[in-house]
Amino acid sequence: MGLGSVRDAIYALRKARLGLERRRLDYGRETRERADRLSEILPATAAELRAFEREYESLEWFHDTYADRVVEIHEAGVATDTTHWRDGVTVYVVCRALGVETAVETGVLFGSFDAHILAAIVENGGGTLHSVDLPGGPPGPFEYGHLIPDRCRDRWHLHRGDAREVVPDLLERVGPVDLFLHDSDHRLPHMRFEYETALDHLEAGGVLASHDVRLSALFDRFSDTNGLESCVVCDTGIARL
Repeated sequence: MGLGSVRDAIYALRKARLGLERRRLDYGRETRERADRLSEILPATAAELRAFEREYESLEWFHDTYADRVVEIHEAGVATDTTHWRDGVTVYVVCRALGVETAVETGVLFGSFDAHILAAIVENGGGTLHSVDLPGGPPGPFEYGHLIPDRCRDRWHLHRGDAREVVPDLLERVGPVDLFLHDSDHRLPHMRFEYETALDHLEAGGVLASHDVRLSALFDRFSDTNGLESCVVCDTGIARL
């Protein structure tokens, strides 16, 4: 078995363990504790963060479009797990609490996280999201970022290419950034590359976020090693410089 095959097998095993971990998690409790956990690392009280949660629930302009586009994807039969509702709220709350102006995200696909970041940027009153994904697009008759409401699209810039080639130059050009969100290749060497590259371009007080952090202990170890305050809510890790 070649090195690539071994890495693929290890990654498949980690994904299987993640599936078991998710079935054990009490997502209701994790969601109820979101504000309390985030208040330990963000410049906002739990009460203020809960207010952002309520604000998110009331965003009719966002939810009407987002829900309709989720239905389109599901009815096309090309994906069933596209929404990231719980984790999207976490990212939205973080972006509102920080007043994020410049964000970079990797791994777009249908654009669930992109949509939530952009909704927060709109409510903040201004800002830009730069997203990175490979050439091509998601499955079916859809473009990258299908879930992003039209009201947000003028604040969104899509960069196509391998993150190892695109991200360093992009961060040099647009940084420092208030938020960097990793949601691309979750293999450990790639995650480490994105974490290390992003850390050098974070604004003071900025956030390194990562999805599917329960696949491994890398996010926790990286946060500890680099002196970042961090927490995990559902499947998303939040670490603050």
